Amino acid sequence: MLGIGVIGLGGIAKSHLTALQIAEDEGFARCVAAADLVEELRESHRKEWEIPAVYPNHHKLLEDPNVDAVAIILGHHLHADLTIDALNAGRHVLVEKPMANTLEECDRMIEAEQASGKILQIGLTGRFHPATRKAREILDSNELGPVVTALSRFNKNWGYDGRRYQYRTRWMGGGMWMGNGVHAVDWLTHCIGSRAVAVKAKQSTSMHYQGADDVTTAFVQYANGVPGLLVVVGSVNGCATDGIEAHCALGEIQYTIRGSVRVGQKNEWREVEHDGRHGFCEQYRHFAQSIEMGMRPQTSSEYGRHIIEVLQAAETSSITGREVHLTDYHRMPW
Repeated sequence: MLGIGVIGLGGIAKSHLTALQIAEDEGFARCVAAADLVEELRESHRKEWEIPAVYPNHHKLLEDPNVDAVAIILGHHLHADLTIDALNAGRHVLVEKPMANTLEECDRMIEAEQASGKILQIGLTGRFHPATRKAREILDSNELGPVVTALSRFNKNWGYDGRRYQYRTRWMGGGMWMGNGVHAVDWLTHCIGSRAVAVKAKQSTSMHYQGADDVTTAFVQYANGVPGLLVVVGSVNGCATDGIEAHCALGEIQYTIRGSVRVGQKNEWREVEHDGRHGFCEQYRHFAQSIEMGMRPQTSSEYGRHIIEVLQAAETSSITGREVHLTDYHRMPW
């Protein structure tokens, strides 16, 4: 059974620890250790989740021989350095999205992965939720024919008053675009099934007083000729909306990431059932399988880098008012 050390016990830790409990019950992975700078968090999580060992920092955790791999779920600005430390210590890594704040950081992480011979998987969890997996199954069956165009949306109440300072400033990787737009870009790219080649976008900080965006609209051109649209909004008092609307040659498909799937053909919609499995647990299952089989994960380091390339291109486009053409054609994003 794969021994996972969880680094960071902030808000999203609950989802990861829940997933690892399910994984332990199913016999493929378990949480063997956790690290956080805050003693209160360490102790409360140790008791609640029955974590065998807790440490005050990731350096101590990486000395634990029971840790085969780590999940890094700290602030975006910490992803690169902690990932590199873990890879250099001979551990496989699952790092939360976004992969890093810059392409330069991504490249350093990839270099460390290649030197270590370990697996680096990016936590783009959306594609492992049951609705997304079922939608991908339908698209792959060719029942609807090829995708012609698609819309990806992620709208939520930004929750400014309770949002930590690092997520209010782009300098530390904050803002709606880096924090949640990263999911919307992954969903769109996963749906269309090709690499992005050009981006035209408009961003603004329209609803909050902060040093990061809260609204982005982006048009993305993919290498297979399919266009996609992204609408990502962190509102003051809006409603949560997420998911994909894809128009295909023989019908259409709509799916919300944590919810329903429906297919439209001949002027009728039909609901499609899915397996309902825990998305975070399925992400860990894929991580464990990738390690066991020595294969590149779906959300590999190169793929994670490509998503950052799209995110940064949108920011540049918004600043310059011009379409940005992506140039790293020699890199394979998956």
